[in-house]
Amino acid sequence: MNAQEKNANRIAIIAGSFMLMSSMVISAILANIKQDFSDVSVNTVQLVLTIPSLMGMLFAFLAGPMSIKFAKKNLLFGGMFLGLLGGILAFFFGPQSLAALFISSAFIGINQGMNGSLTKALVSDFFVNQERDDMMGYQASASTGGAIILTFCAGLLSGISWKWSYAILLLFVPALFLVQKNLTFVAPVPVRKGTDAKGGDKLNGAVFFASITVFFSYLFLYTYQLNVSLYIQTSGLGTSVIVGYANTIFPVAGMLTGLIFGKLRKKLGNSTMQVGIVMTALGFLGIKFIGTLPAIFFASFCAGAAQAFIIPSAVLIVSLYAPASIRATGISITMGLLNFGMFCSPFVINGISTAIGGNPVDMIANKYLAAAIGMIILAVVYTVLSPVFYKKEKLADNLAS
Repeated sequence: MNAQEKNANRIAIIAGSFMLMSSMVISAILANIKQDFSDVSVNTVQLVLTIPSLMGMLFAFLAGPMSIKFAKKNLLFGGMFLGLLGGILAFFFGPQSLAALFISSAFIGINQGMNGSLTKALVSDFFVNQERDDMMGYQASASTGGAIILTFCAGLLSGISWKWSYAILLLFVPALFLVQKNLTFVAPVPVRKGTDAKGGDKLNGAVFFASITVFFSYLFLYTYQLNVSLYIQTSGLGTSVIVGYANTIFPVAGMLTGLIFGKLRKKLGNSTMQVGIVMTALGFLGIKFIGTLPAIFFASFCAGAAQAFIIPSAVLIVSLYAPASIRATGISITMGLLNFGMFCSPFVINGISTAIGGNPVDMIANKYLAAAIGMIILAVVYTVLSPVFYKKEKLADNLAS
């Protein structure tokens, strides 16, 4: 692949990644939707935001197996087109029908799941060595930057009416054009089938170990996003404006870290996963034992930057150890378990906090303590077991090249 084709693929992957977190549009207007559907319960209205998460988790798992039968370019284009269709459907029919919003959310969730797995798989398909490390960081930055811009614009457009927030999803149109124009079409690679235990293409322990690590990472890391608003307001540290500042630091830190991930990995070697895990633990311990606004902002920075360490590190491991024909399947397992970890997070962490008890502020702070302890244990386990699953010479050769 020549330099011109590589640049074209970079543009296509970044364009797709920019629209990955399209469901963030919904989070900005959920309260406005509830006002228009005042006769419907809060739990029912919240399905508008829950459905994209569930569909995203499902299609993050399905994207890899589907790529064995269909070209990744077609799958990515199809998922993004459904995201666009979801925005149009919500704009024209959402104010009249909650069912239309549910269908719209399903389409947006399909894009989120497919896009998250496939853009990362495409990085591994088209780039190698340092270029791949750099591009994996750029992909993470593009998705985070897109989330910031989509949420900000959705908030501005909601001043007209909440349905206008969905109009920002028209950005799918230029993104689709860039994907169609620039992304190289690669036919699916046939999976080799063996006749014995050693034959054929199959995922090994390294892939599953990296994926399980991501599951536990997000089981604990998602504690920040779920509880920061409650902690700030319950402890009297500020209003929703302060919460907005804290939530802004989170994605900005991830975006900036993603831009230099390749360079950081070159310096840190294969320890980037542990760095992300330990950073999260440090930030959460600050909330528990210091509990001031600077400590919360520091935790926001740590958690945001940790995302840019953990996800690319895991995907690079999967790319290194999974056979080319089922590499996308390995990445889809990783991304599916990431989403599943986020889904399980409130049930596990809230259960631990309830068992410990205390006043409302202490109960929220204890969630961060439990997550921090979990992250520290995870870092130790990962450090001890990674030499068992990862061949040192393979990792060393990859970094050297």
